[in-house]
Amino acid sequence: MKVKTGLYKHPIDSHLMKPLTIDCQNCSGICCVALYFSKIDGFPQDKKAGVPCIHLCPNGLCAIHSDLAKRNLTGCTHYDCFGAGQIITQSLYAGTLWWEHPDLKEQLFSDFMKVFQLQQMRWYLLQCTCLNQVEDLLPDIVQILSEIESAYMDLDHLKHCSQANLHERTNIILKEVSRRFGSQWSDRPKKPMFSKKFDHRLFDKTDFSMALLIGSDFRKSQLIRVNFLGADLRQVNFSGADLYECLFLTQGQINAAIGDAQTRLPPYLKKPASWK
Repeated sequence: MKVKTGLYKHPIDSHLMKPLTIDCQNCSGICCVALYFSKIDGFPQDKKAGVPCIHLCPNGLCAIHSDLAKRNLTGCTHYDCFGAGQIITQSLYAGTLWWEHPDLKEQLFSDFMKVFQLQQMRWYLLQCTCLNQVEDLLPDIVQILSEIESAYMDLDHLKHCSQANLHERTNIILKEVSRRFGSQWSDRPKKPMFSKKFDHRLFDKTDFSMALLIGSDFRKSQLIRVNFLGADLRQVNFSGADLYECLFLTQGQINAAIGDAQTRLPPYLKKPASWK
């Protein structure tokens, strides 16, 4: 009789995702300037990319950071840059504050977005290294990860980094991993499933990649090897749900969802402080 192999290798390195964990205290508020904001998405104001948020202090910190949850500024509390802000602030532009160098501002913000996208690829690839049944893919995964990390050596390496090539190769890996675990990831957009009732159900190898699931209810559901790559999980209720064996979840997706102490997450994710 064939024995089912568990999804994860054991033990999983508890520090695996540390380089991709946000540290706003050691950044300079880059996301609060570089990004477009919309009040309807839970940000303090409608603003264009490149314009500082009205609450951004001269030291690069947020004046209302401790009150973001009370003010229901979910766009701010849910955002996750995968640690791109620290890489820009502490490494690539060390000692260079964007507001002191207006001539560099546009390039710095552009590089921030590039690093963000590279860090996103890095997140997914590191997830893959935790999985069983991917040993033959590891040389390619390690090679791509090495190339991404090399891009952070200095601005010249970042400039000459082929982001499109890395993205294409990363997609090949993710699609193959999806196929092996029974959920064929498709680039094609799916029909929106806003506020759908999925509570108390079993989902096995379901493909929710790139799906709009805003406000849907998965309370006390069991989700086995479900693919959530790129899915919009804002206000999705996972209270009491088992997500331990789901594929391609990010911390930002979980931050945007609803859960509780009984929600079971993959081992590389942390429960938001707002989950009681």
